[in-house]
Amino acid sequence: MSQENVETALALFAASSPLQELAPRMAQEVEFDFTAIYPDQPVLRGLAEMRRFRDESPWGRSMHFEPQRYFDVDDERVLVFVRATATGQGSGAPTETAIAHEFSFRDEQIVRIKVYLDRAEALEASGLAG
Repeated sequence: MSQENVETALALFAASSPLQELAPRMAQEVEFDFTAIYPDQPVLRGLAEMRRFRDESPWGRSMHFEPQRYFDVDDERVLVFVRATATGQGSGAPTETAIAHEFSFRDEQIVRIKVYLDRAEALEASGLAG
């Protein structure tokens, strides 16, 4: 795993507005894959689609992601266990879940972020289960 890839993943979680601040570190057609959570949801391509998805979700901009553990997958991928919290826009109900984000890099840019609802599945998919 490249140290620069880890630093980019760390910066994404530290940013107050990750889609804005980290845009230069993301490929133009970066993929956001939520199919493990929403099987009927297509893979989103580009920051505009991701912003629209975020803004139209029941949680909107209240989503917060706290990294808990980083895994050395290979030179192109970083897996991160994440604590996700949010508040429903309409209900005001808080929610919290333990998920995983797999970041894929090419030419020092994020080209794909896959979100897993099941951390064991994320470890298996990345080849780290054992």
